[in-house]
Amino acid sequence: MTLRKTISRRASDYLVLMRFEKPIGTFLLMWPTLWALWLANDGSPHASLVWVFVFGVIVMRSAGCVINDYADRDIDPKIARTEQRPLASGRVSTKEAL
Repeated sequence: MTLRKTISRRASDYLVLMRFEKPIGTFLLMWPTLWALWLANDGSPHASLVWVFVFGVIVMRSAGCVINDYADRDIDPKIARTEQRPLASGRVSTKEAL
């Protein structure tokens, strides 16, 4: 396998670990966050503040997914729905995930 394919595959595994292919969880966290920003700033929050919170939501949701997979690392390989997750399948080690 070439270096480019290896890097691409590893990056893909990390994105799957963080559930980037399933953005609904991020949207569910983003919605109340943006509402709170708009309400707290009388309908016009500063753009930089919005971007900080958007970034924070993405990072925290991703971290939550990784921590969940780490906590379930012994259970996920035994369940058909979760057996192909990067930690469960061994594509990402626990050390790499944390």
